[in-house]
Amino acid sequence: MKRNLSLFVALLAFLLSSCTDTKKIAEYQDQVRRLESQILKERQENAELSSFRFSLESQFKKKNEDYMKCQEDSKDTFETLTIKYNRLLDDYNKIQASYKSLNETYESNKENSAKVIAELEERVRNSKASKSKRRRR
Repeated sequence: MKRNLSLFVALLAFLLSSCTDTKKIAEYQDQVRRLESQILKERQENAELSSFRFSLESQFKKKNEDYMKCQEDSKDTFETLTIKYNRLLDDYNKIQASYKSLNETYESNKENSAKVIAELEERVRNSKASKSKRRRR
């Protein structure tokens, strides 16, 4: 009986230890499944983030190229506008000089015309006066 009792205790200890090992194995397997699931999620997130990063890098490159092109276009536009402005300024100065010359000519002609008119009026008066004197005689 002592032998049976020790066999029973040994059997019970074995069963308890084997149950404990089975529980631990089940816990470990569950933990492994959770960790594998987490790793899979992390890989998916990493792939999504890599794709998003690639998309952002592509957008940045495109925007940077657009910006550089805009800078070049602005430079060309500024240079073109400067040239056009200088041409317009030259034309304005020429027109202003022509206007000044034309205005001086007009004023001169106006004065000459006034003198000629005054002389003609004087002649007409003199002519009328001399005709009146002739008639009186």
